Amino acid sequence: MEDKDQPYQRAIEKAAQLAYQYEMKYFGCSQTVLAALMESFGIGGPDILRAASTFAGGVARRGTACGSLAGGLIMIGFLAGRDDLEMSGQYQRGMHFADKLCQRFEEVYGTVVYRDIQKIKFGRSFDLLQEDEREKLHAAMTANPDGCQAVAGDAAQWAAQIVAEILQQGPPLARMLARAKSW
Repeated sequence: MEDKDQPYQRAIEKAAQLAYQYEMKYFGCSQTVLAALMESFGIGGPDILRAASTFAGGVARRGTACGSLAGGLIMIGFLAGRDDLEMSGQYQRGMHFADKLCQRFEEVYGTVVYRDIQKIKFGRSFDLLQEDEREKLHAAMTANPDGCQAVAGDAAQWAAQIVAEILQQGPPLARMLARAKSW
């Protein structure tokens, strides 16, 4: 970790730990990662958490883009993305930071696809549109401490490192943070 992240080291570690714990207790990786980031950095509110709810299970339980990744991307977009469609520079800035998180997933897991990550972690994928398959996944998570909860912890840590970088850069983020804290 670079020296510039040191002021945020505690928040980065806390985000990883909380995401792991929240995923074990509540499930819904997109929200558990986002909640961990929100709590660790004191940024966001119920609206952003609610917006993340449908990304769990690989986007609406379909096994596509990993929900843990999505939770991190939502926070990155919230902090570094544009708030006006004409802000093309801010759009590019947000995408730059989002790409960093996606690259990290690909480096570690070889993919950002949730059903493929399930195969890595559990030896098979689960059809989360089926309730019995969701129950089997939750049982597998309980038996395997390196399952989805570990992915959530990784995603939160990596996203938190990027959040620290964004926060270090200051404005135009300051305007968005002031508005976010007023919620």
